[in-house]
Order: sequence, then structure tokens, then C-alpha cells
Amino acid sequence: MSGPGESVSPSLPAAYIRSARVDEAPHLSPYAVEKVITTVVASPTSWEHATAIAVDEASKTIRDLRVAHVVQQDMLLAEGAIVTYRIKLRLAFRVDRMRPSDVDGAPDVEVSRWLIVTNQTLGTGEVVAEVERLSASGPCEFHLLVPATLSQTYARARRMSMLAADPVTGIPSEHLQAGMDFLGPDTEGLEEAQKRLDAQVAKLGKTSFAVTAELGDPDPVRAILAVLDRSSFDGIILSTLPPGISRFVKGDLPSRVRRVSSLPVTYLPGEVPEDL
Repeated sequence: MSGPGESVSPSLPAAYIRSARVDEAPHLSPYAVEKVITTVVASPTSWEHATAIAVDEASKTIRDLRVAHVVQQDMLLAEGAIVTYRIKLRLAFRVDRMRPSDVDGAPDVEVSRWLIVTNQTLGTGEVVAEVERLSASGPCEFHLLVPATLSQTYARARRMSMLAADPVTGIPSEHLQAGMDFLGPDTEGLEEAQKRLDAQVAKLGKTSFAVTAELGDPDPVRAILAVLDRSSFDGIILSTLPPGISRFVKGDLPSRVRRVSSLPVTYLPGEVPEDL
């Protein structure tokens, strides 16, 4: 395993890792944005496994991952035994706005990119109308983000776990074993969130718009910031249930997003979908 400050082992997939350092990246076109993010990943097996997890997850949503650089690695111990291997990676990549033209022989075209944050309201008329309006002005790409709302059972168990803290550090017990959460994954919540995501993508997929999608952090602001860190957008579209129903509106999500992002934010309250 490479030590801190060195490039990760070339045993990882070559398509994901390149030897060039961040400052050695080739000159980018004016349509490309160079980005660097730092991520911390844990594994119960090894640092190599944690690194592979980080690169695999990053490659799912990063189109051109250029460099994975080891920043720090450590271990968490329990009763003298290693229970978790943690690694901090700096990932360098670029986001390019140029896409091949639909017309044979024509030059590449620049696309505008929009982040749609929604849970159950993507298929409503307001969102579809906004997507159509944006697309009418030129080539567009849309990325759908659905926060993975915790199930009631898991949320209750998580609150209970917060009552137990390490007597020395005061750290809540849920954070003591990063990557080995004793509560286990919120299977019920993730399954329901995935169903909502699939339903939303299916609705947008009936149109001719280019769309990608992912599940995000249960906290919508954290989920949005994570996506903004690794991609490039021209604006954010927030779609929620009506104000009297939506917990996002109760938490003043539109204002919170405007405070943490310089991008224009369009808020579209929708109707309750009949099929969700």
C-alpha cells in the first residue's frame, strides 16, 4: 500500500487511476471545469479495500476521474484489535460541457447542466414545464438527486444510538466505528428511496431529455453540496410537496440552499402524485 502523500497503488483499475499529479493535468478547454474533492472511506478489511471502494463510488458519477491521491490513512481499534481501516483520498477530475452533435460532421456542442432535487414530485406538471422551458433554449443535461429519507424504524434506532456516547471523547456511539455502523444499513429506507428514484427517472425518461440520477444523503443540503463538489451546473431546481406537507419546506430548504450555493435556485412546489 502506498504511504501518505503518494499515489495509490496501480493495482486498482487503470481506467480509474492515472499517475499524473493534480498540477500536472493537461491544459483544459474553456468548456471544462477542473475539480478536486477529498473523501474519507472506511473498510473492515484493509486500506486497499477502502481505496477501491472510494474509487468505485466516485467513478459512478464522475465522468473523467484523473487522479486519486492518498492524503492520510489510519485505523480504529477496539480492545486492541483493528476494526476499521480508514483512508482519506484527494480525487482530481474534470467536468467537460462539450458533447458530440446529433448532426453527422457537425462540431461538438456545449450543454447546460441542471440539478433537480426532488423526492416525489418530478413527474408533476411544474417540473416538466420547467425542464421543457430550459431545453427549448439549447442542449441541456439534467441530474436528478433524491435524498434517501431514513425509514421511521431506522431513524428511531439512530436517535437511540445518539444517547450512548464514548465516556472519554463524548463522540456519539454511531460515529465510533465509521464504515461499520452497528445499526447496519437502512435497508428499508434505501429500498423505498430507490423505488422513488426509479419512478422519477421513468417519468423523465419518457421525454427526450438527457438525465442521470442518484440517491443522496438524507439531509438534502449535504446531498446537494456533495453533488456540487464533483460536478458543474448552471442552476438548481427544487421540487417539493406542497408547503403544508413537505418537511423540506418546513425546514426552509429553498433558503438554506440559496445560502450555501451561488447558483440560481428555482423552487417549484408540486402536487401530491397519485401513484406515489
